[in-house]
Amino acid sequence: MNNPLISLILCSRNDSYMGNSRWRLETSINLALLNAKDANFLDKLEIIVSDWGSEIPLSEVLNLVPEAKGRVKFVHIPPDIAAVEQKDSKFPEVIALNAAAHRASGEYIGRIDNDTVIGTDFFRKFEQLHKNNPTDELDLANSFLFVERKSVPFRISRLSLPLPQIRSFINLFKNYFRVESATEWGKEFWWSPVGIMMFHRDIWNATQGYDERLIYWGWMEGDLALRLEQKHKIVEFSKFVGHDFYHLEHYPSLTDYRNRNGPATPRKKNEPVFENLNYKENNDAWGLEKYRSVSIVQHNRVYKNLNFFVKVLLKILFLPRILVSLFFRKFDLFLINYPKYAHRFRSNSKIVGGRIKQKIMSFVVS
Repeated sequence: MNNPLISLILCSRNDSYMGNSRWRLETSINLALLNAKDANFLDKLEIIVSDWGSEIPLSEVLNLVPEAKGRVKFVHIPPDIAAVEQKDSKFPEVIALNAAAHRASGEYIGRIDNDTVIGTDFFRKFEQLHKNNPTDELDLANSFLFVERKSVPFRISRLSLPLPQIRSFINLFKNYFRVESATEWGKEFWWSPVGIMMFHRDIWNATQGYDERLIYWGWMEGDLALRLEQKHKIVEFSKFVGHDFYHLEHYPSLTDYRNRNGPATPRKKNEPVFENLNYKENNDAWGLEKYRSVSIVQHNRVYKNLNFFVKVLLKILFLPRILVSLFFRKFDLFLINYPKYAHRFRSNSKIVGGRIKQKIMSFVVS
C-alpha cells in the first residue's frame, strides 16, 4: 500500500467503557472502510488504532470487514508502559493519539473518536478539495481543520445493531440528527465535541502533536487550536465538507449527556489555558517514541459476512425496533424541553396507575 492520503487515528482499549465500547469501535472502523469504498477512497485511507494498556490486545478481538486488511493497524501500548505514562489519569488520550499520529503514514492525519462513524460524502468532498487546492479561501496543507459531529441517539446505539442495520439507520436519518456545536453556548466551533480534527502530517511533525501534559479530560483540541493558530489558519471545515460524522451515543439519557462535564462522569479535567502557549510543547520523544516495545500490529480477525436469509430477517426486524426507539427518543426530548408538562404527566400517570391498581385489588379481594 502506497502512502495514503488520510490516516485516521483513534484511541481505545479492550474494556466495556460505558456499555458496548467494542461494538462502537468495530462499527466506527468498519463503516469508515465501507463508506470509503463507496467513495472510491479505500486505497487512499489508513486507520491506526492506539490500544492503550489492554491486557488482551484489540487486534486479537475485533471483528473487522475484509477491507481492513492492510489498511487497519494497531499501536499496542503494553499495560506496564500505560501504567507509568498515565500517572493518575484514567485514560491519557493525548499520549495515546500522539502514539498513533507519530506512526501514521498519511499525507493528512485526522483524529476521530473511537465511536464516530464517517460518512461517504466526507471522503468524496475531501478528495475533490485536495485536487483543487490551494485556493485563497482554503489552503488544506496550511490549516487546522475541524468539524463538529452529529449524534446517533443512545436508544439506537445501545442496541448494538448488526452492521447492515446501523448503517441503514444512519443513512436514513442522518439529515435529522442534530449537530453538537459549542457555538450554541457562545464558544468557538473548535470547543465542540470532535467530528474530525485534522491537518497535514508536516504540521503534526512540526508541532509534535497534542501537549502530552494534558493527560486528563478535555481542552486538548482547544489547546492545539490556539497553538497552531500562531502559524496556521483555523478553518471551520464543515463549511467545505458538511457534518458527515456521527457519534454513537453512550450516555443513557439526554439529561446525563448534558451533564457529561459534571456529575454524570466524575473525572479530573484539564484546565483551559489561553496565554503563553508554545507552538511546540513536547520533546522529540513525543508519541512514546522512546519505547521500542510500542510497535505497529496488523489486525488478524475478519468480520463474518451474514448469509442471505439472515440479512432478510434482520431487515424484517429492523423497522419495528427503530420505530420503538425513536418514539422513546421523542419522549426523552419532551421530558427535557417541557419539564413542567413532564412533571404533570408523571403525577397524573401515578394517580391513574394507583386507581387502576386499587380497582384490580378490589376485584381480586371480592
